[in-house]
Amino acid sequence: MEFRRDGTWLGDVRFADINGDNKIDEQDLAFIGSPHPKFTYGVTNSVQFKGFDASLFVQGSYGAKIFNYLRRSLEGLENVFYNQLATANDRYSANNPNGQLPRFTTNNKNNNAVSDRWVEDGSYMRIQNITIGYNVPKDFIKRAYMTNFRLYVSVQNLYTFTNYTGYDPEIGAFNRGISLMNVDNGHYPNPRSFTIGANIEF
Repeated sequence: MEFRRDGTWLGDVRFADINGDNKIDEQDLAFIGSPHPKFTYGVTNSVQFKGFDASLFVQGSYGAKIFNYLRRSLEGLENVFYNQLATANDRYSANNPNGQLPRFTTNNKNNNAVSDRWVEDGSYMRIQNITIGYNVPKDFIKRAYMTNFRLYVSVQNLYTFTNYTGYDPEIGAFNRGISLMNVDNGHYPNPRSFTIGANIEF
């Protein structure tokens, strides 16, 4: 079987006829979600046991949609010179008719048109901070004329629970433009950091 290089063919994206007039045009555009979350939340808790203390901060959001523009570039399958994700190997072809992605084509731009194919759920829950500390007993530190000596270790951005396929679901506005809210064009993810320190009082 040979593939047509122009027009719609096997393995191309199919769009829904929303208004039922038997043609696909701008009248079939539909609202598919908002970049603004339905709600955000945060939970913090701390415990102490003898000389040890621990605190945990979890935050997240629910209901926002993200336009994954970066995935649109890396799964576009429209240019042989573009680097692509490994998922592009599972594209439609004569040998892989059940592929999860459309066929490769340089002419049919419908396969890469802006649609809900690139819109993902941006809900997430993040372990934002964990801190564990230990207060050295005063019997040991009073010889050094200290009134308090606390050792601690802290981790920021430990783990994010999400179904979003990009690097980080906490995106904000691209180039600070409100019209580009939650557009992921290669947003740099929040870094994970580890801190070890001590609080000393004399």
